[in-house]
Order: sequence, then C-alpha cells, then structure tokens
Amino acid sequence: MKLFLLLLTLSAATLLPATEKKNVLFLISDNQTWSDLGCYGHPVVKTPHIDQLAAEGVRFEQAFATTASCGPSRAVMYTGLLTHSNGQYAHPHREHNQQIREDVTSVFAMLKGAGYRTGLIGKDHVKPLEKYPMDFKPRTRGRDVVGMAELADEFFSTSDSPFFLVVSWHDPHPVSIDGKGWGIPESQDGYAPLPYDPAEVVVPPFLPDTPEVREGIAGYYQQISRMDHGLGLVLKSLEERGHKDDTLIIFISDHGTSEPGAMGTHYEPGVRVPFIVRNPELNQPASPNKALVAFTDITPTILDWTGVTFDEYPFHGRSLLPVLTERNPRDRDEVLLSHVGHDIFAYYPMRTLRQRDYKLIWNVTPGAEYPLPIDTVQRRTWTMLRERGDEMIGGRRVEDFLHRPRLELYDLKADPWETNNLAEDPAHADRLNEMVTRLMEQLETQGDPWIRKFHPLGREQ
Repeated sequence: MKLFLLLLTLSAATLLPATEKKNVLFLISDNQTWSDLGCYGHPVVKTPHIDQLAAEGVRFEQAFATTASCGPSRAVMYTGLLTHSNGQYAHPHREHNQQIREDVTSVFAMLKGAGYRTGLIGKDHVKPLEKYPMDFKPRTRGRDVVGMAELADEFFSTSDSPFFLVVSWHDPHPVSIDGKGWGIPESQDGYAPLPYDPAEVVVPPFLPDTPEVREGIAGYYQQISRMDHGLGLVLKSLEERGHKDDTLIIFISDHGTSEPGAMGTHYEPGVRVPFIVRNPELNQPASPNKALVAFTDITPTILDWTGVTFDEYPFHGRSLLPVLTERNPRDRDEVLLSHVGHDIFAYYPMRTLRQRDYKLIWNVTPGAEYPLPIDTVQRRTWTMLRERGDEMIGGRRVEDFLHRPRLELYDLKADPWETNNLAEDPAHADRLNEMVTRLMEQLETQGDPWIRKFHPLGREQ
C-alpha cells in the first residue's frame, strides 16, 4: 500500500528534460530569532558567511515561521500546508508521535518524482520518513558542522542528476533541557568556539536582564557562529563543485529562540525568522525585501525554480521568485500562522493573522493555562524567574503570559514587543472585526478542522 501511494505521488510531479532542471540547497538553523545575525543588524554576534549570502541574495525583513515548534515547522516548509492541514500537529519523535497525513505529499517526493536526487544532512524531525524519499541521508551529529560540510561535499561530488539537498544544523538549539542550556565548552570536531562576554550581549526586551539570561545568550551566540562556520564550508564546497551558478539557495531558521516568550508562541521572537534567498540568475536582487513571507511559500518557490508541477491540491503559500526583484512588492502584506502544540502535552492551538503593522492572535482555548514547551519550562530563565516570584517577564506580566484572552490585537509600530492588547479597545473595534473576518475567510477556505467547533468571537458552531 505504501509503495502504491509513493508511486501515485511521484506520478503527480511533472518529469522534465534534465537540461531544464536546476538545483536547490536548503539551509536550516535551529531555534534562531530573526534579529540574531549580523546582516539583520545585530551588533555583537558574528556571522560573516550568512552575511555574505545575504549580500549576494535577498534578505526578507518580515519573514515568519507559521508555528514556533521544530517538528511542525518543518512539516510546513516541506509541504506548503499549514499545520492544521498537513497533520503534523506536534513533534514526531518518541511519545509525541505526530506525522503528516496520508493524503499529504512532501517536496522531497514531488522532486524525486521529477528525477531529482534528494538528500538531507542533519536534523529531520518529520514523520513518516517514507513520505520524504531521500537518496542521501547519512548518520551524523547535527553540531559537527565540519563533518556535515564534508558530507555535503560528498553529495555534491557524486550527483549527476539535478539535486535537492537540505542541510539542517542543531545549532543554536540548546544543548540541554535544563541548566545553562547553550554554549560550546571547548574546541571540538575541528572547530574552535568564538568567545562572547555575557556583559556585552544584547538582552532583548522580552526577557529579564539577569546573569543567567546573559550567560545563556552568550552561549547562544557561540552556537550561531559555529552554525555560520559550517554554512560557509557548505557554500565553499558548492562553489568548488561548480554548482554556485545553477543552485537556488534558501537559508532560514525553523523558528525563534528557545527562551520563554519565543518558542511555542505566536509572539514576534518565536515566529519572526531570518529568511535569505539567493537566485543565481539575478544580477541585482531587491534586498532588503519588505514582502511579508512565510514558510508556506517555501515549497511553491522550490517547485517554481525547478519547473516541477504538483496539482493534487492547492498550497497555502506562493512562490517568492517573482518578488525577488521588487523591494516592496504589492499583495504581500499579510501572512497566516497556525499552531496546535509543541510537545504532545503542550496543546495550545492558536491562529494568527499577521499584517504589516498589526497582529491578531486567536487563542482557540483561552480557558486553559498556556503550557510552556518542555524546552522552555525547564530553562533557567523560567525556573529562576518562578523561584524569585517575579511578576514580570521582560515587559509582559507573568500572569498575562500564562493566562491569555481569546483575542490579542497588537499595533506593532507602537508596540513592537506586544505588551498592550488592543482587542477590547473600542477605538480598534472595526479593525478587530475586519481582521477576524479576514482570518476566518482563509481558515474556511483551507478547511481548518478547529473551526467546526471554535470561533474567534466565541460563537457556538
């Protein structure tokens, strides 16, 4: 049965002459907020190779993971469908056991059906793997950035067919659930860590400025720089193997940092991510780019570049290739985000309409206390805050963080850290109703199963 379904999937992809095909290199960092790169203006963290990639390509200023959770986020980027439609509602591993639906196809299958050689080096975090057919998936450690680059070079050197390769690092994901969490203690695997002084790090306003937070951020910077080093090695190999001019390169993070107020939320530190695209055919790409883009756009972009068609069902995003030559494209002014859960025991569905200046978050089950993801609830930032009895986490009340209303509306120009909820403000009633209507129109078109029972205005369904 599984073989039949795979063959049916492959038949849906258009097989094109080899001369018309192009390569794709998809690079993914793990739990990194958009601002934590040199090319996005960070004054401390060193990322020269990503900065160079951005200089050669398009850097999107407002790009979004549709869910701030590793496994579900990857299912979105590989299918072009939001979480409520692709079926991987939480993590795939161990007790979580979540996976994409049987009737959903991955971009790996779409491209393989068109004659592409497919590969993934590093973190997968998707399930079932037979829905993600790969010719090259070697065993490796996702923090061995030198070893991962050597495997990428092996892939580039042995591929006569057009290829789709994902390189997915474990950095800067924390190295442990509890304790310090971040950092590189010493030289390892051919890489010497860069030193960062906790006194010189930038503590973002959504976090408390405490010694343990500063220490964690310094280690987080170390891991970002290690990932950047590995990315540089991969790009060097791609060029040396003669593929720089025929390969579309996409770099993203799967979502924002693992700190509370980011991972597992729809607040900006959790869902706003770095997003860089290098199209080798463009001499003057329009960068930085002001289009609002999301992970639902990734699969359509890859198919557009490769010339592979897939028409079994509509995607929830659109190709980004047409906007790479426009700094402020029209009709790219909003994105839809969808979260169901992080861990299987951290169910907290949210739907969000993110427009250029405003954000509407619908907390589908507002009576429930917000369950922090396992990566966050045991982090020192949270445990020590609770031990001290702090009333605030950054600029937000802890009580408001844990117990959220049905609707949250934020003016992102006036309130970029989302601390002033305008949903009950009569002056914003018209905007709220307009955004609720727009949100529901899209969810109805997509057949979101949650709206069979729930409504953002609390109506019985």
